[in-house]
Order: sequence, then C-alpha cells, then structure tokens
Amino acid sequence: MVKGVTGLNSNFQQMRKSYSVAQNQPQEVKTTPKNLKNTIKGNLAGLGIGLAIPAYTLYDSVKKMSASDAKEMAEAMQTLMPEADTLERTKQVAEKIIEETGLKAKGVKVNFIDNTPESLNHLKEVIATEASQNHAFGRRMGSNYFETFKHGANAAYFSKANEVVVNSKNLYTSVYHEIGHSMNRNGNWVTKGLQKMRNLTPFGVSVIAPFVLAVGLLHKVDKTKPQEQKGAVEKTLDFVSENAGKLTFATYVPMLAEEGLASIRGLKQASKHLPKDVVNKIGWNYLKAWGTYGAVAVGVAGGITLAIKVADKIKNKSAENDKTA
Repeated sequence: MVKGVTGLNSNFQQMRKSYSVAQNQPQEVKTTPKNLKNTIKGNLAGLGIGLAIPAYTLYDSVKKMSASDAKEMAEAMQTLMPEADTLERTKQVAEKIIEETGLKAKGVKVNFIDNTPESLNHLKEVIATEASQNHAFGRRMGSNYFETFKHGANAAYFSKANEVVVNSKNLYTSVYHEIGHSMNRNGNWVTKGLQKMRNLTPFGVSVIAPFVLAVGLLHKVDKTKPQEQKGAVEKTLDFVSENAGKLTFATYVPMLAEEGLASIRGLKQASKHLPKDVVNKIGWNYLKAWGTYGAVAVGVAGGITLAIKVADKIKNKSAENDKTA
C-alpha cells in the first residue's frame, strides 16, 4: 500500500516537471496570413527607412546640374564657408606651402581658376583625367564638376592630374585643405591607404549599406539557440544583423579620417604664414565642412539601425498576437 502511493506521487512529480519544462520552451510561431502580411509590411517599412538617406545622397550627387543649380550651390557654400583672407595672400601662401613641403618637386600644382577661356579649357582637361567621358554617366559627372568649379561651388585635389583646383571668387581659402589632400596622396602608405579606402563610400553612400540592411531585415537572430550549436554562417549573419548600423558607420571612418587629416595638415602649414585669427576662421570653416560629411555618415548608419528596429517591432507584434491567439 505504501509502495503504491509512493509510485503515484513519483509519477505526479514527473508530470509537473515535464509541464514546467514545456512552459519554459520557446513557443513555435505558426505562419499565418496575418503573420506573413506583417512580416512583409515590416520589411517594406525597414527598406524605406534604411534606404531613404542613401538614396537621396546618391541622387543629390549624380543628378544633372545646370549652371543655375551650381550658382545656388555656390551661394550656399559662401554662407557656410565665408572667405577669411584675401585672394592674393592665399595664392602666395599656397605657393610657399607646396615649395616648403616638397610637393612642387613631386609635380603638385595649384590652380586658381577664373572665367577666362584658357582657365576653363584647362579645367575641362583636368576633369577629363578624373571622370571618364566614354559613357553617358561619366559625361554627366564631368559636366557637373565643370559647373560647380566654374561657379565656385566646389574645390578639390585631382589625384590623377596631381592638381589642386579652387575658384578665384569663392571657396579659395579651402586651398589649404586641398593641399592637405595632396600631402596625403603623396605621403606614406597610411595616408595613401586612407584615400584608397574612401572607395567604400562613393558619392557619400556606403557600399555595404544595402547588404547589411538586407541581412538585418531577412535574417532572424535565434536568441534561444545556444552559441555552440550555431555554425559559422549563422554566427556571421547574427553579427551583421545586430551590428548593421555600426558596420555601416565603419565604412565612413576612412573618409572622415582622411578629410580631417587633410584639414589638419593644410592648416598646420598655413599657420606658419598667416595670423592666428585668420587661421582660426579658416579652421572653423573646415570644421563645418567636415561636419557635413559626419552628418551623412551618422544619418545613413542611424537610418539602417532604425530601419531594422522598426521592422522587428512590426514583425514581433505580429508574432506576439499569434501566440496569444
């Protein structure tokens, strides 16, 4: 009699234990029409949020630009970066810098363009060394570059021509920053490497942004599965999905570093020949310009992170509703 009661009690305890374990196991979410609908809705919402800033940045960089567009841009740049010195002293100091740093011996030239036919024809030749004219896109970019430089909406160091180009009427004190780029290009393997790594963000758009966004939207991280049971591929997808925004921002680091270094190196040389107050004004202009690059980087990376969170929230809400149904 006692033995029978003991066995019954043992069976009862085992049943309670089994029930407790079952309660703690993750519940399988059945695929329902509503679940699928919200999954699609979440992915579409995430796709729209994640690609909004990259798409706009790309469009703004490659759209066809007219002369009036370039003039408006030049006016905006003049407001953002007002000139802090005279053109004549800027020309003199720039020439001294390329001589003192040995850049002139390496073939670096500084060109302050104006609206004379000779100057504009040379500008076209310099642009042609950078933008291929063999296809429609290259011709469009070449035309855009020409308009922005002609009207003073842009300044640059053209690495293939080994030439710094600025406008004589607008943005000419950006020449020291552009000389800094030429110092990086003609420097050691580290600074050269930074410039080459800028290819990770052509036209201001991270090349990996669409890929990490796709992984974040389509790959679901199984947090209930032990790490030791996951293979290398699943672990990699988990890492990308959970760090999509950080990985995107990382691609902008070489560009931000190279831009900042160009300003620092250029200003360091200019400070040897200019009053401190002029250097400070120019430095403030450079910092504001650098901030526009930083804003794009933060915006794109933040958009990717937000996109994945919003998509997950929509999909998880659907899954929770299915569990309680």
